[in-house]
Amino acid sequence: MDNVDKTINALCEWIQKELKSDSCTERSVLVEMVNALANLVASRYQPERDD
Repeated sequence: MDNVDKTINALCEWIQKELKSDSCTERSVLVEMVNALANLVASRYQPERDD
């Protein structure tokens, strides 16, 4: 899960950087990235299931 955690951190940092910059990325791109991050975080912290 280390790679997943690194990806989550990288996405968080990228989103924060984009929101602070004057030449912010298109709003629709940011919305998609935030949604992707939310899905990744939700998947990462779901309890493991026994199938």
